[in-house]
Amino acid sequence: MFAEYFGRRSLLSIFLVGYLIGGYNSADANDHVNNDGEYIFDQALFRGQSDHQIKLLERLSEKEDILPGFYKVDVFVNKQIIERMDLKFVEDQQKNISPCFDLVAIEKLGISEQILINIKKQQDQCVLLSNYIQSSSIDFNFEKLRLDISIPQNDMHNIPRGYVNSSQWDAGESIGFINYLGNYYHTSYQLHDHSQTQSAAYVSLNGGVNIGKWQYRQQSNINYSPEIGTKWTNIRSYISRPIEPIQGVLTLGQTYSSGKFFSGLSFNGLSLSSDERMLPDSLRGYAPTIQGIAKTNANVSILQNGKEIYQTTVAPGAFKISDLYPTNFNGDLIVKVREADGTISQFSVPFSAVPESLRLGASRYNLDVGKTRDIGEDTFFSNLTYQRGISNSVTLNSGLRLADGYQAGLLGGTYASHIGAFGANLTYSRANLPDENIITGWMTNLTYSKTFQPTNTTVSLAGYRYSTEGYRDLGDVIGLRNSYKHGYRWESSTYQQRSRFEITLNQSLGDYGILFLSGSAQNYRDGRDNDVQAQIGYGKAFQNGLTLNLAVMRQRYAYDNIINNRFDEIDSKLLDNRQDTSVNLSLSFPLGRYKKANLPNLDLAYSHAENAKEFYQSTLSGSLTQDQSLNYAVGLSHDRNMQVTTWNTNLNKRLDNSNLGLNASMSDNYWQVSTNLQGALAVHSGGITFGPYLGETFALVEAKGAEGARLFNGQGTRINHQGYALIPAITPYRYNNISLEPKGISDRVEIETNDQRIVPYAGAAVKVKFKTRMGYPLLIQAKLDADEFVPLGADVIDSQNNVIGMVGQSGQMYVRTPAKQGVLTVKWGEESDQKCDVHYQLNDELLKQTIIRLEETCKSGELK
Repeated sequence: MFAEYFGRRSLLSIFLVGYLIGGYNSADANDHVNNDGEYIFDQALFRGQSDHQIKLLERLSEKEDILPGFYKVDVFVNKQIIERMDLKFVEDQQKNISPCFDLVAIEKLGISEQILINIKKQQDQCVLLSNYIQSSSIDFNFEKLRLDISIPQNDMHNIPRGYVNSSQWDAGESIGFINYLGNYYHTSYQLHDHSQTQSAAYVSLNGGVNIGKWQYRQQSNINYSPEIGTKWTNIRSYISRPIEPIQGVLTLGQTYSSGKFFSGLSFNGLSLSSDERMLPDSLRGYAPTIQGIAKTNANVSILQNGKEIYQTTVAPGAFKISDLYPTNFNGDLIVKVREADGTISQFSVPFSAVPESLRLGASRYNLDVGKTRDIGEDTFFSNLTYQRGISNSVTLNSGLRLADGYQAGLLGGTYASHIGAFGANLTYSRANLPDENIITGWMTNLTYSKTFQPTNTTVSLAGYRYSTEGYRDLGDVIGLRNSYKHGYRWESSTYQQRSRFEITLNQSLGDYGILFLSGSAQNYRDGRDNDVQAQIGYGKAFQNGLTLNLAVMRQRYAYDNIINNRFDEIDSKLLDNRQDTSVNLSLSFPLGRYKKANLPNLDLAYSHAENAKEFYQSTLSGSLTQDQSLNYAVGLSHDRNMQVTTWNTNLNKRLDNSNLGLNASMSDNYWQVSTNLQGALAVHSGGITFGPYLGETFALVEAKGAEGARLFNGQGTRINHQGYALIPAITPYRYNNISLEPKGISDRVEIETNDQRIVPYAGAAVKVKFKTRMGYPLLIQAKLDADEFVPLGADVIDSQNNVIGMVGQSGQMYVRTPAKQGVLTVKWGEESDQKCDVHYQLNDELLKQTIIRLEETCKSGELK
């Protein structure tokens, strides 16, 4: 209340100073400037005012234009945010208004230990920095409620950039939530002179419950097709909790090993690992983005280690999937694109962790203990990995993996130099196999990354891995034991692998575009052909909005690690010849003046492949609304190999609480329709709130009565009729500004503060409450019995003794009151004759006004 009271008084004070000074002409103004060039008040202007009022208004001409009291301010030290604090501002010996810190607050500023000892010796409960650090300075911006403190570095501890005090981390609300993604796909096509239809429905459910710092999560999906019926798949269920003292996170349940140094495994058990997100930005040391091209409205599935982890419908043309939910840090991703005419194509996306260097003294750790699952002969195992920054250039890597009849150890590191960052790890394995007794071997892994500044060439990752004949990965050992027991041959993409090479390279050509190259190659010891994938491309964005992309891809697979999915009879249409070279060219440009809002865009694409010949495509897309909440795409494509021309259309609508998509296509021999719906719901103490698809960390906003107010960072989300809304994604362990736009809310509601800031734990659901005042807005011009205006600066007090306003010029006061009639007390001093009462009553005619204007007499009376 103190902060609100003094805040309103100071804001109005600034306004009055500007008004009174601005009313002078330039000649008169010079008569009211002191020797320091500052404006002063002439007391002759305030004849008839009390001494109390004159002293108050005189003070407004001084540089320190705030009054003593409590303020909630954002504290910055040397331009770096510390936290939001409730501080008392007092008058110091120099008559300046300065912040007063208690011992808890002063420790958060990061000042040196010696100064803290001096403060504690004095047992000072109201610390003025200038008394202990004479060279410090303070600048308070009242408009932004920002307090900037400047302290010499030799009087400070070293506070890293991006530091956020852990005392501000918010575990959030006890809440339950579910993300849902539903997709229905139906196609009818001609095959061997008879018609066939196929349908598929897919629902992904990803949700959980938060109770304090404990978080339960569950991922699953439901697949349906007439051929196999309904199938429920549980991907993972687990409980996690952040542990601040060791900057880590504990996970219990169905989880995955990290895959950084040893192969990634799914297991049931315990995982304890460091969480670098808890570190400041300056001390911080991955699912990939999937890109491809669809010929029709296609069904895209992504598989990892034989499991489907994602499915969606994409429009014809180039598509990009960047919202994969992380499940594992090792194992190539297999992307299957099922076209509307039943054909299926596939490609692989290499997915493995990149080498990382640590700064001096930094460390990372990971401990896994549990039992493997969904591999074969599941076994108990444990992993322990540890990385340490030995110097500014050298990082040490170490690891140990133990299981029944299996041991593996790793030692290596990275070296950062001017010629690039090098990584080298050597891994030893010892495995007890059912038919070979004990076998041992080695694997070496070399990596390199570098940006060459003179040529602006970036080698994002260049890696080479070589295994001796006796090296075995634990996943292959488990698979071999299971195959031996059940009498089948074991195959995998890592079994009997001799070597693997991969590279990702980007070359900037400046104004002429960018050139990129990526590729990988694997060879084996058991006679299999090499796996090869290579892609080279060129891209250029022109100033007129034209975008050009050209890519050439070459791929060959020796091993197919895709499990049969629900379209068994169509899977046979996968290419028997797993070797192909394709060329893709695309052009995109707006139809109209470049950078004009909501212009339609035309996309043209051409592709040629050895096995599919030529394919042409054109798509017109755009938005039908100013806020781009309703988007469309209409296209025409021609497959020269199949001699098929296809029309397709897509419509996507962003609703307040979900996203809806409709798709359809038609050609001479098939037609297709599909629809998808994506959103979320949260169950909390205030009821059930629907919203957009939620990320790992999100916020629940409460603003009672502010129905229709839009959240600036909420993907267009608005406060619902219950007074709640969901913000789908916020950044953990960092400041997040949550802002409300009051436009569109009822005139009877006022939001007291439009901005708030939070710092959530990872996985938290933080409740952000905006205070609102509900009532009728009144602008009352009040006069005393002597026909004089009520004194300027007087407080307006309601029947509950709350200060709800302040008197401005000409006796005007703006207040908001919930009652249609009542009494307001105006008080401008402590004497009995320095207060009066304003009686008001509202009728139906007055209630039609946006701001109700009244002229009333303020009558002497007792304070209510």
